[in-house]
Amino acid sequence: MKNKQNISLYFTKIDTTNDYCSIVGRPILLFFKLLFVVGILSSCGEKKNVSTEQSTTIPENISAKGKTIMAVFAHPDDEIYIGPLMSKYARQGANVQLVTVTDGRYGTGQTDLKPGEELTTLRHKELNCAAEHMGIERPIWMGYHDQLKLKDGFFGHVPYIQEIMRKMDSLYSIINPDVIITWGPDGGSNHMDHRIVGASITQVYLSKSKVKDVDLYYVATPSSHIVDEDQKLLAGVADDYLTTEITYSEEDRESTILAFQCYKSQYSEEAMKKKAERLRSGDHKVYLRPVLMSSTKTDNLFQLVDQ
Repeated sequence: MKNKQNISLYFTKIDTTNDYCSIVGRPILLFFKLLFVVGILSSCGEKKNVSTEQSTTIPENISAKGKTIMAVFAHPDDEIYIGPLMSKYARQGANVQLVTVTDGRYGTGQTDLKPGEELTTLRHKELNCAAEHMGIERPIWMGYHDQLKLKDGFFGHVPYIQEIMRKMDSLYSIINPDVIITWGPDGGSNHMDHRIVGASITQVYLSKSKVKDVDLYYVATPSSHIVDEDQKLLAGVADDYLTTEITYSEEDRESTILAFQCYKSQYSEEAMKKKAERLRSGDHKVYLRPVLMSSTKTDNLFQLVDQ
């Protein structure tokens, strides 16, 4: 308070001893004060913009320990598509729970076995073998018929899918995931089972109010990785949408190659070698598209377009 009084007396003294300063000095002083305030406000605005830009970059050091990933795929061997990702997060302490929906009974592949129980038993063993190599939890084998009874028409297929969705919902509650990964509309290869399984777990996810933050991702192949234009249309996803890129190590890659080699019923030795070569020569990334929810409601269809 003492300093404040001294300052006040100082300005009073200037005003009373010089009429010129009293008339001209005040406006000049006010002008410089105004410039000072404007400068502060401008700098605050600049700092705010910088912090906003920085906040859009998510730190890479968020721990996976204690988190739960629920990977939902149609057939035994579909999970190889994200094998390095699952291996990586399992090593980092995440609980990686694979859910395989169908029994793969029509995937005779390299065997002389006919579709049926003997083949499904073999494919189940191969799935568990792959999971061990990737270091993830023992997969949940839902055991529904390959091709999801599409041959039975509407009244055979639809009730079957509805049963699967109810079971998925129960598993969702039991697993209590932080992240779900599945096929998007492309289904990776347009396979009908891939697309239906992806759509089914998506509906289970969308039916829930977001009491807990659970993120849903679609795994996909970037269009830039596909040469053929027709194949880009059928199975590619434009790179702009694939905003989550998960890098992985050589260790994760080799674990996935060993996992892939478990599927001897499906692939020849030559096919396995080619798969290993592609993984080793690739960019060591898994590409995903997040399914996002807008943070605001609107009554204007074009509002998001203009943002």
